[in-house]
Amino acid sequence: MKPLLLLACLALSYASAANAESSLRCKGRIIKVGVPAAYVLSECGDPDNQVFQESVATSGTVFGNSRVIGLALSEQWVYDRGWGRFPAVLFFLDGTLRRIDFITQRSDRGTRAY
Repeated sequence: MKPLLLLACLALSYASAANAESSLRCKGRIIKVGVPAAYVLSECGDPDNQVFQESVATSGTVFGNSRVIGLALSEQWVYDRGWGRFPAVLFFLDGTLRRIDFITQRSDRGTRAY
């Protein structure tokens, strides 16, 4: 019974860790998903690398088709946070922070950017 209970506890802790929201600390403040890009810029400063992409926004119809409803602006900002800290990649959609990732491995030289 104890091994089964231990396995259930580990599964629950893994599931809660997988759903944990990423955050980033800039100037002593915690940046979380959902804040505007202007707030991130004011707290963290200019990113080391910035990529903009405009894409078509679509919506599904009742009949299973999709239709164009406008344009979406997505941005990817990379912050090199210094020695001993993983670089942070922030993903924005229409000016709102949607995801924060950390680069845990460096790519080979010259093969690709962050």
